[in-house]
Amino acid sequence: MPSWRSKALNKLLFRVMRSRLARCEDVYSLRRALAELERLGNYILPPPGLECIPDRIGGVSCDWVTTGQPASDAVILYCHGGGFCIRTPESHSAMLARLGEMSQARALMVDYRLAPEFPFPAAVHDCFAVYQDLLKQGCKPERIVLAGDSAGGNLVLTTLMQVRDAGLAMPLAAVLLSPATDMTINGESAFLLRHDDPFFDLGTLLLMRNAYLNGHHPCDPLVSPIYTDMAGMPPMMIHVGALEILQDDSVRLASRLRRAQCSVDLTVWPGMPHVFPLFYQLPEAQEALARTAAFIRFQLQS
Repeated sequence: MPSWRSKALNKLLFRVMRSRLARCEDVYSLRRALAELERLGNYILPPPGLECIPDRIGGVSCDWVTTGQPASDAVILYCHGGGFCIRTPESHSAMLARLGEMSQARALMVDYRLAPEFPFPAAVHDCFAVYQDLLKQGCKPERIVLAGDSAGGNLVLTTLMQVRDAGLAMPLAAVLLSPATDMTINGESAFLLRHDDPFFDLGTLLLMRNAYLNGHHPCDPLVSPIYTDMAGMPPMMIHVGALEILQDDSVRLASRLRRAQCSVDLTVWPGMPHVFPLFYQLPEAQEALARTAAFIRFQLQS
C-alpha cells in the first residue's frame, strides 16, 4: 500500500503541478511552472554537504555532484529528466548526490543542450560525447553506470545504442527511473491513466515532445529507443510508478530486454507518481534509492 506521505504528495502534485502545467502553452511557461518543483524542499530533502562542481567533458557542460564523502573510482553518469526541455538542478542534484554516496561512486550529471533552442539530436549527441570522453580520460567502462530519469532515461538508452553501434565497450550497467522510451506516446497506460497521473496530462507531454522533435519522426530509434534491437544491452534496473501515463514505456522496455536475453529488474510501484525517487521524504523513494544503490554496488563487485 502507498504511504500516507505519497498520497499527500500525489494530491499536492495534482492540485499544484498538473493543473498549472496543463495551462501552459509553450516550453517557456512550462519552465516557469516546473521551477516550482524546486521549492518542494520538504519532500526533496537535499543531503548535508551537497555540492555541484562544474566541469566540461567532451565539450559538454557537466557537474560532479557530491556530498564530500569518500568515493571509489566508479562513476554514475546521470542524464536528468525534464522532457528534453527543462532543467531542475536542485531536485536532481539532491537525488544524485545521495545515490552516489550510497553507491560509493562519483556522480556526474550531464547538462545536455535543451529544446526548443537545441532540438533533437543535440541531447543525444551530448550524452554520447560525454561517455566517449570519459573513456578517453581513462575511465574503465566496467566502472561506469549510466542512469537517468524520464527524458534522461531515454538518453541513457540512446547512448547505449550509440556505444554498441560504434563498437565501443559497454558500461557496466544502467538504471532507469520512469524512462520515456516511446515518443509516439501510444502505450495503453497513456490512455488508461490519462486522468490519474498526478504529474502530467497528455497535452503537456505532447508539448515537450514536439519541441524536442521539431518535426522529426517519432519512431526513429534514436528518438524512441523502444523500437531498437535490445541485443547486447547491459544489466538494467527500472523503477516506475503505477499512476504514470508513461508506465507502459517501462513495462514494454523490460519485456523487449527479456526477449533479447538481457538482464532486467523492473519494479512498478503502487500509487507512485512520475520519478518519485526525487522526493526523498517518501519511504518508497528511500527504498527505491536503497535498492538502486545495492544494485550498483552488486554490479561493481561482480
